[in-house]
Amino acid sequence: MNSSRLRILITGATGCAGSHLSELALAHGAEVFGFAHAGNFVAGVIGQVLDLTDRTAIANYLQDVQPDRVFHLAALIPGAMIDPPPQRYIDVNISGTYYLLDAIKRHTPNARVLIASSSAVYGRPQHLDQPISEDAPLQPQSLYATTKAAQDMLASQFFTEHGLHTIRGRTFNQTGPREPANLVCATIARQVAHIEAGLQEPIIRTITLQPRRDFSDVRDVVAGYWAALEHGDAGEAYNICSGHSTSIRQVAEILTGLSSIQHIEIIESDPVLGPRAIADQIGEAAKLRACSDWQPRIAVGQSLRDLLDEWRQRVRAEAAA
Repeated sequence: MNSSRLRILITGATGCAGSHLSELALAHGAEVFGFAHAGNFVAGVIGQVLDLTDRTAIANYLQDVQPDRVFHLAALIPGAMIDPPPQRYIDVNISGTYYLLDAIKRHTPNARVLIASSSAVYGRPQHLDQPISEDAPLQPQSLYATTKAAQDMLASQFFTEHGLHTIRGRTFNQTGPREPANLVCATIARQVAHIEAGLQEPIIRTITLQPRRDFSDVRDVVAGYWAALEHGDAGEAYNICSGHSTSIRQVAEILTGLSSIQHIEIIESDPVLGPRAIADQIGEAAKLRACSDWQPRIAVGQSLRDLLDEWRQRVRAEAAA
């Protein structure tokens, strides 16, 4: 099918990944539709404000739009809003995903669907010296991770029971421009930008510097979503990751090293990891690379540089307002 005639639907289209995916889809010449609970849509996107938990509205929307491809990115994530009640995770991430898949089954059953899952579904790796592949067991350790595992299983179930062309994109940690302000890399970048503007003492505060995570640039992640949905096999899961991990300490050191201010102190409020904490997570994306030409192209240092530059612009704009 000619990509210029594709009708793409992106849920959570105003979010970090959603906005970058919107730009990618538009660059492919697609007609791009998007919905989100709030926020600003990328120019060129036919956007609508919708609540994923409104089953009737979601069904009516799918019936009207009739997309060829659906990228389901909308989800409640830790840190993106202040202390969401547990039931909200269940309503949005599980029930909302079911409503969406059910609407696709009834109104546009030939659409290809990507469910944005998460490496959180894997929990603590069984073998710390081996990267996590898609064959690893799902052992979520938080309510959020449990809801992502449920999304993952719903996608599998709708493929098995109803024949929907579903793909599960299991994304490891991502960073880069537009990262939500309360997530770890953006939190540190924001502090550096404030220090440079003279709005904060030269001290970076974070909870812990010890955990190591497999960070990919969000622009590589959305390219991975696109590749998985175009080239992946229906019903399958695909990791999207860089294949190596970076500690939060290294993230802080990279960002402070990019600063014009010398001797920024980095302070942990809770440096000791708990016994159930995930100390390190590294993914293996060989399965996605084998079926497509996807590979991560943006190094974490460049991702953090771009993130810091964005925060510098935001701080300058705030000061000028």
